[in-house]
Amino acid sequence: MVGLTDHRTPAQQQVVYVGGNVKKITIMLLIKGQRTARIKSYSENHEKCRQCGAFDLSVAVFRDYYHLFFIPFLPIGPKNVKILCSSCGESFGSATLSKQYEETTRTPIYLYTIPLLFPGLVILAVYANLTTQDKKADFVRNPIAGDVYLIRTDKGDTTSYSFLKVIEVKGDTLVLYHNNGVYSSFTTSLDINDSFVTNEQLILSKLRLRQMLDSDEINTVIRK
Repeated sequence: MVGLTDHRTPAQQQVVYVGGNVKKITIMLLIKGQRTARIKSYSENHEKCRQCGAFDLSVAVFRDYYHLFFIPFLPIGPKNVKILCSSCGESFGSATLSKQYEETTRTPIYLYTIPLLFPGLVILAVYANLTTQDKKADFVRNPIAGDVYLIRTDKGDTTSYSFLKVIEVKGDTLVLYHNNGVYSSFTTSLDINDSFVTNEQLILSKLRLRQMLDSDEINTVIRK
C-alpha cells in the first residue's frame, strides 16, 4: 500500500492467504455439439401419394446447427426435406418438390441466438462495469463507518491484496483498521483465519483515499 505504514508485526506480515477464502474448485463443463431442428412444416395437397393415391402429403424441413449449452449458435450444412403421406405413412421421394421447399423455407432467426445476443451482452457488461466504477467512486467520495476497501499492491510482477475497514469518519479524516494477512489473489472477504486488527488504527484523509482510488490501489469498495 503506497503511502501507508504497515503496522503488522514481522510474524503477521508473513501471513499470506492463497486464493482468499475460496476453498473449492468449481469445474464448468462446456456443453457443445450439433443438433437438428425442424424449422418448418407444410401440408402438400397438389401431389398424389404413389402408394395410396391420397393428396395429403406432410412436408418437414430440417436444418442442422451447432449449439453451446444447448443454445443455438450457428446453422450448418444444407436444409433437409422429409415428405410423408399423412394417410398411409409412406415416404414420398421427389427431388423437385424437395428443392422447392428447401428454397422457399427460410432458416429461423433463433438458430443465430448466440451471435445475435453477443453484442448485447458486451454492451451490458460495459454498462455494468461503468456503473460499478461510478458507484465505487461515489463510495470513496462519501465514506461511512463500516466501508471495507480491498487494497491492491503491485510490486514488480507480484500483486497482493489486503483490507482496510472504516471505523469512524471525523470531518476530512478517516479512522481505519487493517487486516492481519495478505492475499495472493483477488478476494472480496476475509479468510476464516483472518481478522481486522482492532488494537491498531490507521489515519487517512479523504484526499489520500481519493488518490488511492485514482492510482487503482483501491480495487473494490464493500458497503453493506
